[in-house]
Amino acid sequence: MSDDRPGRRSTGLRLALAMRGGVSLAVWMGGACCETAALRAAAGQEPGPGAGLYPGLLKACRYEDVDIDVLAGTSAGGLNGVLLACHLVYGMPFGPGVRDVWLRLGDLEGLLRRSTPFHVPASLMRGDEVFYQELRASLARLLAQAPADWVPPASLRLILTATRLRPRQDRVRPTLGRPMPVGRSNAYFRFRHRTSLTDFPLDGTGAAREPALNRLAYAARASSSFPGAFEPARVYVGNGPQPVEDPPRVDMRGVSSETGYPDENLNGCAELMDGGLLDNIPVAWAVRALAGAPVARKADRWLLFLQPVPPFPPPPEPGTSRRVTRLVRIAVKSLTVKTGSESLRDDDLELRAAEAAAQRRHAAAGVLPPTLAELEDTAVARRGAYAERAGAAEALRLIRLLEDPAEVTGPDALPLPAGPGPLEALDRCAGDGSTVLFSRLRAASERLAVAPGAFPGPGYSPLALARTVRLLMDWLEAHEARPRPAAARPGDADAERADAERVEGYRRRLFACRSAAATLTAARDRLLLDRYRCSLLRGTLPGDAASPYREATRLLGSLLPTGPSPGDPPGEWERWAANLATAVTGGSPPCAPEPGADPGPDEVPQGFTRLWAGLAELAGEIGLHLVPDVEGYEALHAAARGAGPMTGALAYAEVLLGPLRPDPLAEAPDIRFHTVSAANTSWATRRVLPEAAEESPEAMVRAKLSGNQLNNFSAFLSARWRMSDWTWGRLDGAASLVSVVAGDERLRDALGRTDTRDPAAVGEKIAELTGLGDVFLEHWAQNVVANGAMDPYDRVREVLTAVRQHEILREELPHLAELNRKGFRGGNRPPDRPLNPPPLATPAEFDAGLESFGRIGREEVGTLLRARDPRRAALRAGLLAWPALQPTGKAGARVVQGVLGLLKPLVYLPVLVGVLAPPWGLIASALMWTGVAFSTAHWSSLPAQVPVCLYAMVALASLVRQWVRPVRLRVPVLLLALAGPPVALWQLRGTPFPQVGGWSTLIVGACFALAAAAVLYVGTDRWWLLPGAALIAGGIAALIQFGRTGLGGWWAALILYAVLFWITFVLPWLYPRERSGPA
Repeated sequence: MSDDRPGRRSTGLRLALAMRGGVSLAVWMGGACCETAALRAAAGQEPGPGAGLYPGLLKACRYEDVDIDVLAGTSAGGLNGVLLACHLVYGMPFGPGVRDVWLRLGDLEGLLRRSTPFHVPASLMRGDEVFYQELRASLARLLAQAPADWVPPASLRLILTATRLRPRQDRVRPTLGRPMPVGRSNAYFRFRHRTSLTDFPLDGTGAAREPALNRLAYAARASSSFPGAFEPARVYVGNGPQPVEDPPRVDMRGVSSETGYPDENLNGCAELMDGGLLDNIPVAWAVRALAGAPVARKADRWLLFLQPVPPFPPPPEPGTSRRVTRLVRIAVKSLTVKTGSESLRDDDLELRAAEAAAQRRHAAAGVLPPTLAELEDTAVARRGAYAERAGAAEALRLIRLLEDPAEVTGPDALPLPAGPGPLEALDRCAGDGSTVLFSRLRAASERLAVAPGAFPGPGYSPLALARTVRLLMDWLEAHEARPRPAAARPGDADAERADAERVEGYRRRLFACRSAAATLTAARDRLLLDRYRCSLLRGTLPGDAASPYREATRLLGSLLPTGPSPGDPPGEWERWAANLATAVTGGSPPCAPEPGADPGPDEVPQGFTRLWAGLAELAGEIGLHLVPDVEGYEALHAAARGAGPMTGALAYAEVLLGPLRPDPLAEAPDIRFHTVSAANTSWATRRVLPEAAEESPEAMVRAKLSGNQLNNFSAFLSARWRMSDWTWGRLDGAASLVSVVAGDERLRDALGRTDTRDPAAVGEKIAELTGLGDVFLEHWAQNVVANGAMDPYDRVREVLTAVRQHEILREELPHLAELNRKGFRGGNRPPDRPLNPPPLATPAEFDAGLESFGRIGREEVGTLLRARDPRRAALRAGLLAWPALQPTGKAGARVVQGVLGLLKPLVYLPVLVGVLAPPWGLIASALMWTGVAFSTAHWSSLPAQVPVCLYAMVALASLVRQWVRPVRLRVPVLLLALAGPPVALWQLRGTPFPQVGGWSTLIVGACFALAAAAVLYVGTDRWWLLPGAALIAGGIAALIQFGRTGLGGWWAALILYAVLFWITFVLPWLYPRERSGPA
């Protein structure tokens, strides 16, 4: 066994969240986000039985600080990202209030449009009118509850993906030849927060915060605009003043990648849809964002991917068989592959690339020679190669910037630059202009980084400054990672504590310098875009392809405010960065200063030189105080002790290391990856769903998630289902967070010399460290009895998870019980007011709540549709889908709309009722059959009773599917049921019906009135209007029948159609009053 132990454990935990799309599964992700916010809030709290699990867990695992600094979301995940970002920056409570938002905002019927005759709706649900307005009002209401002393995080990045409805023109530019035009549909929103550079204003008056909240809410609405469900989101991204509209469009300039790229004829707006159409798994976005989110202190970095339903392998298929249907099967399979092409493979490659980059960064320390003299000699010998390679890296980055400004500037701290890009004028000429420009830039690259023969002290590029900051950070990390002696000596603890505080101070100062270098780079990028745009405006190439580059460098030097020294407080650097950002982005940049009269190389901007000297001063302090010398950095230690100037030592190190890390600001840190999923097992799954937990992960997900049906739309149908998904999101999130915090290494350190083979000793030690006492020991004893042989660390995590899940269930089960108290048929509508139920006081009540919780997850859509509110919502959505699928346009489309509108009552409404409400559809069919029989005086009359026969068959088929449980019995019962109506229709044709004399008119009217009542009952919520509507239907039938008996079949068909037409017409008036805005 080694006598050494690893370096100091980090005391910080940094979390990044990537949230995929999932429509109604967003409620589950909201619960997981709630749990993540609870973990963050627990940092720094005193542990104890009344404080909950997380404070004691963090203290036992020696985490002093927990923060969330990157959020990447697609579709429904983007909506949760906005809610969590408002919690982090503004202190908006992320708990019961957000849960109540989901209970109301996720209600399908409240979002649906009202059908209008001869009008094609833009979508089934109202995106701008209800979804956006209610989300915006909910943000305002919850923000009013934020604590006054809330401290926002030092930095935060929020990325939401979207998809353009109409692709904008882009080009692929080869090394040789003309650019090739392509369409570009992927888009995104990027919100960033730093103390002085933020898209989350903190002003007390609200003048700046209100528009920012509008942007956040509308970005969430745009990212969640599932095609067909919501109309495309229209955002303003044009250049110039925004046109006056009522209501005004949300201004997304500076936060949208489409800034400067509006659609034609939309007044500077672009139409965006669901981001999940092109990329439903935003892990790669989070990895890229992590590069722009450095940490000011040593911290463990975790990327949590919230994926409620993981991909399961498809069932095995037999080998290729030559069948007639093979072509069709191949076509369907190809379409399935295309539509389901989302995969973690590309994101995994991004993670692997980040891991490889981190390994290269750690290995770079071995490049530096051990003495300052050798370092200088090596640098002198490689000075020419540095100019060539660093210049080539500058040219390549510049080319990427000119080709795709948003892709390069996306991770930085300044507003996204407005399009069109600088190459637009060259591209319009349809020549080889851009490829020629790039070729010339590569040829002139040797002079871009440094002057000929000069050392980078720091040179013309702020990237050299960023690389030097990264070198000093690596120096500190290597010092912290060195092995510590296992045997402690007197005074070691105090010395190590003092060393940790000193290193922490250096980290804060280096973080400020890193922010300064990043802001310098971002400012230069904007100036480069401006200079090249001006140079290429006429579509001609400049004589010197690098002259705009030099102009931008001189202009940046003239705009730089006087900078603080590295030892100044970080707030001074933040103000400096804000002043620089204002100078660069506050308006049109001034003209660049003319080059000096000396024909030699340009001067290095003074601001660069001052920052370089400050870094050298800070490096001298680091080199003197890090004891002993850090392996791989001996030359820098020697320079700190006076063997040579530190500015020279840093320049020599840049010559050797600079070409190895061409863009240090894009380097992702060390990332650990974890998927938070409903497939993860825990105490709660085994207690609530014992049978599903023993089957398979797929069965467990089906039993847990109510929203994992109807292509993830089903939770929109029921508040009970959304409440269940929210609770499971919290439970699954808690299990994952305990695993992240309480890793084997942390538990090993916490237990120290405790004998891990003794369960009692381990349990007592953890109970003491976490401050949970008897609460933990009670669960520990139960686990030891139930699971005798178990890894001690796994047992600790299992019991810690059980403790937290008990806490969650005691919070959430009363709300589930309150919804269930209304019964299966009454607990699906969102409550009018936030629920405030009493706690479950006894173990029996708690167990009863668990049982009802488990039953909710096992419910299926067919079962749910027996309840009134979900069935009515589904009927409304189905009726609205009929006109939504109709063509739009002028004369021809109007004719089609008219024909389909006339067919809707006969061929669509009764069928839809039969599918969604089979008993009522069957009752209505029987009554209509009887009414037709009395009208025609025959048991069977083909023109009218053929459609009634089809209605009955549909209702019977749906009834069999819903009520016949053994699958093996469904087919024979279905065949038997479906044979009844057509056999009766055929066998009874021409059979006379008993004569009733003058009562036929009254009986026909009564039959059709009752049939109308049965149909209207399925879709009504305004019961006092139903009898009148049904009586009018009966009156219409009686009026056509009046005074006659034994009408022909076509007259009976007219009665049938007239009654169905009236039902279709009046049904929207019986819907619930529609939500016109925020509650």
